[in-house]
Amino acid sequence: MGEEADASATHPQHGQTAISNSNVAKGKLIDPVDRYTALAVRGTIVGVGLAGVVIFLRNSRLFHKFQHVSQIPKDFIRKELELKGKVREVLPSGELRVEHEPVMKVPFLPRRKNVNPGLLNLRLAGVELSKSGQQFLAKDLRLANRPVTFTVIKTVEGSPDSVDADVTVKRTAFGRTNLNLEVVRRGYARVPAPSETKHLKALQSVPAYSRLIQRLLMSEKIADRRGVGVWERDTWVESVQSYPSQVSGIVRSAAITKAVVLLYTVTKDVILYGAKLTQQTYYLVLAIAAYVRNGYRRFALGVDRVTDKYNKVRQRIGGK
Repeated sequence: MGEEADASATHPQHGQTAISNSNVAKGKLIDPVDRYTALAVRGTIVGVGLAGVVIFLRNSRLFHKFQHVSQIPKDFIRKELELKGKVREVLPSGELRVEHEPVMKVPFLPRRKNVNPGLLNLRLAGVELSKSGQQFLAKDLRLANRPVTFTVIKTVEGSPDSVDADVTVKRTAFGRTNLNLEVVRRGYARVPAPSETKHLKALQSVPAYSRLIQRLLMSEKIADRRGVGVWERDTWVESVQSYPSQVSGIVRSAAITKAVVLLYTVTKDVILYGAKLTQQTYYLVLAIAAYVRNGYRRFALGVDRVTDKYNKVRQRIGGK
């Protein structure tokens, strides 16, 4: 043993060779091919996992860009998820055309570039826009290319290309304006009447719509108190100027006035129709008299002819 230790100390390579030979003898040698195979298998598993994650992210609704309102999941509407986008166009009717942006973005995920991306048609839910309100949205607010957030309230019955939404526009870095409330508060729109069937049905079946209507009614009260837009009232000068017309309207709508007018109308009609009837009777009498006269003349001529013939016959008989 001492000699072997001295030999290994004197010749280190000889010692390493001896150790490796002992490992080979014990079956602990690792083949390099097996090592690379294990790395390849692990890399394949990781690659497949990453590919699956990428496919999931691209197909997930949270990372999806909606091109049409029909692509918005019903769960998003039911859960009242807030969506984002940019206004690309405002139609003359006040309808917004918005380019949707995904709810969540992944920086490393490649995006599909669309030359003409589909736009979502959004109507302001719970409001009936006036002409001034349509112009206010289309021109005065300058909504083109402004970022907006919106919550889809409900689909539009009879219009599959549009949805009713609660829309909020970003006006400044720290200021946001809810368009539904703004148009009602300014008097450019009003809340639908409770007698409307579609409105009443939505109130009973869509909780988000019911809550929005409550907020809109508060804004409508503010507009009514301020007397703006569709709630605008006359000034005191205009009210004083309108008193004569109001008095004349009251007089015209009184029952006794209506009775006098009715009596006058009936009397006038009786006189007119009586005159026409008398005139027609006169013409009828004249026509009958003319027929009688002509008939009497013909009768007289006939009698004269018969008399002449009889006299001639009598003379002939008497002459013989």
